[in-house]
Amino acid sequence: MSNQTPLTPQQKNFKYQIWLMLIIVVGVIATGFLMIPKTEQQRQQMIDRLGTTNMGQLVSPSADLSSLLAPLTNEDKPKWQIVIVSGQICDDSCMEILKNTRQVHILLGKYTGRAKRLFLLNKQQLDELDVDSLSEQHPFLQVSAIERSELNTLLEGTSAQWDMSDTRYLVVTPDHKAVLYYTAEDDANGLLDDLKHLLKYSPAR
Repeated sequence: MSNQTPLTPQQKNFKYQIWLMLIIVVGVIATGFLMIPKTEQQRQQMIDRLGTTNMGQLVSPSADLSSLLAPLTNEDKPKWQIVIVSGQICDDSCMEILKNTRQVHILLGKYTGRAKRLFLLNKQQLDELDVDSLSEQHPFLQVSAIERSELNTLLEGTSAQWDMSDTRYLVVTPDHKAVLYYTAEDDANGLLDDLKHLLKYSPAR
């Protein structure tokens, strides 16, 4: 029969520390699973409680723009998109948004190649637009004609829906999900911060 050596106080403390760490790890994992929202309503309630770091407004629920944008952005490597939607007329405010989003695209630095800008107008506006002049000012801007009614239908029931009288812009994921929107009153630096955050933590494709 072998004699067991009693644990020293130091060994007992070490043993308790191991158990404490295991309990903390298991507790954090379990809490994480319990906090995952199962419905859109629960997700919004969590956002309301915790707040967000977004400078733009969340599109809630997110809007799937695939049917509208996929035919316009047929690329081997899908990109994040800054989608500028012209109002009834592209006035000074509209042109300012185009200029600011151009600067944001440049200031993305190493992430610039993972994003693109789209300017969406109706066909009549496109026919009246001086496309050559716009292309000179915005060499990497894709300009396309759309049916406003289609976009309005896709945004229906979301927080991003508006009467389209004024120009607004959206951040759209590579999977064509609109997740943030901005108005002319928003600071373009907010768009820059949001995009840097999204591109930093999203996988490159």
